Amino acid sequence: MEVCNPHFRCLLKCALNITCLEMEVYVTLLRNPNLCAGEIADKIKRDKSAVNKALQNLLKRGLVVRDFRILKNGGYKYVYKPKPFENLKEMILDGIEKLVKDIARTLEEIENMSSEDYMKALGAKS
Repeated sequence: MEVCNPHFRCLLKCALNITCLEMEVYVTLLRNPNLCAGEIADKIKRDKSAVNKALQNLLKRGLVVRDFRILKNGGYKYVYKPKPFENLKEMILDGIEKLVKDIARTLEEIENMSSEDYMKALGAKS
């Protein structure tokens, strides 16, 4: 499991339910829209296949959109850009609301535990 320092990016990562790499890719696209996976991989110094996987997850979550560019010598390549900030803002607020509800429900479950069950959950011996 990936671990990152607690700061604003990590709060967003939790609210959006994405990995640190996906957040790094997303932030890179905010700064540089219309990049292909290889260009993103070069900028963040990560493996292109890992970036491709992160982009697929960001696409599924609706955080980025994909377009294609026709190449001069034939063929095409996919380029990515982030969704508008308003979409992101709404998703973050929804994610934070869900996170707070989940935390409250967990705290309530802990509060309703007997002392014995609480100690078992902590892994303490009776």
